[in-house]
Amino acid sequence: MIDVSDLKSIIMLTYLKDSMLEKLAKVTLIREYSAGDTIFREGEDATHLYSVIEGKVGLEVMKNPSTPVMINTICENRTFGFSAVIETEEKKYITTAKAYMRTKLFAWKAEDLEALFQKDCEMGFLFMQRIAKIIKTRLQIRTIQYLDIYG
Repeated sequence: MIDVSDLKSIIMLTYLKDSMLEKLAKVTLIREYSAGDTIFREGEDATHLYSVIEGKVGLEVMKNPSTPVMINTICENRTFGFSAVIETEEKKYITTAKAYMRTKLFAWKAEDLEALFQKDCEMGFLFMQRIAKIIKTRLQIRTIQYLDIYG
């Protein structure tokens, strides 16, 4: 089982109480990828949320069928794959995630997180509050990137 102290290294989880992290630890998986491995693809069902323990992940979108464009790099202790926890009619990833080097991740099934949050609404609120802040930051970064290109 994952230790609570390991989860505390993930920036977005630092706002959760130890009792909440203990619950989260029970549903936490560890995934390992080699350099160049695809973690998920744009358009696939969004089934997991991820945080980087070791390594680096690149997020890409397809400019056209043969041209991927890197839009963000996710470093250690950061989280990605938010589509898995955002309630929409179709939960699909909006980027492709690739390991840039040997990478170790925490992974959480969307359905496990939803079940936890239904039982512990405070945990769900704190978790989603952090997700919202991270999404806001990523939107600001994309706006700056857009303005650099087209502004």
